[in-house]
Amino acid sequence: MIQAYAARSAGEKLEPFDYDPGALKDEEIEIDVEYCGICHSDLSMLKNDWGISQYPLVPGHEVVGTVAAVGDRVSMVKLGQRVGLGWNSHSCMHCEWCMSGDHNLCVTLEATIVGRHGGFANKVRAHQEWAVPLPEGIDPAKAGPLFCGGITVFNPIVQFDVQPTSRVGVIGIGGLGHMALRFLNAWGL
Repeated sequence: MIQAYAARSAGEKLEPFDYDPGALKDEEIEIDVEYCGICHSDLSMLKNDWGISQYPLVPGHEVVGTVAAVGDRVSMVKLGQRVGLGWNSHSCMHCEWCMSGDHNLCVTLEATIVGRHGGFANKVRAHQEWAVPLPEGIDPAKAGPLFCGGITVFNPIVQFDVQPTSRVGVIGIGGLGHMALRFLNAWGL
């Protein structure tokens, strides 16, 4: 049984919630959650702002933890390895988008907290491809936001081939903007 915190309906408070996730799939991993951030998307899902929430809803998609169990065909991560998990947790791994590295465009993409239970729990599950190994020395208590806001602003830097000689403007220095500035500064801008 996984022990979590869930809202039973839109706008409700989080309450203890236990659930049985069933058997681990071949390429799936189970993560012992050490830390889980909270972002505005969690709040939007809790309130069903987008009309896609399913209850009981276990939020949490800025997960940091260690791999506690692996399916029979897992080869990308190891037991005990510290990983992060963000908004997405599964894709088909064979469509044109997955094969080109744009897994986030897969038509069967599964989000960590849409139609499944997220990281406000002692454990969470995901396809091995979506678990990102964390390098030694990174503070696990601070790494969670990298898997939501961090990738949201880092991905365009890569996608648009931003160079140290590029000129980039950041509009708004909130949750995403401050991360963009830090990445851009480290990128040499």
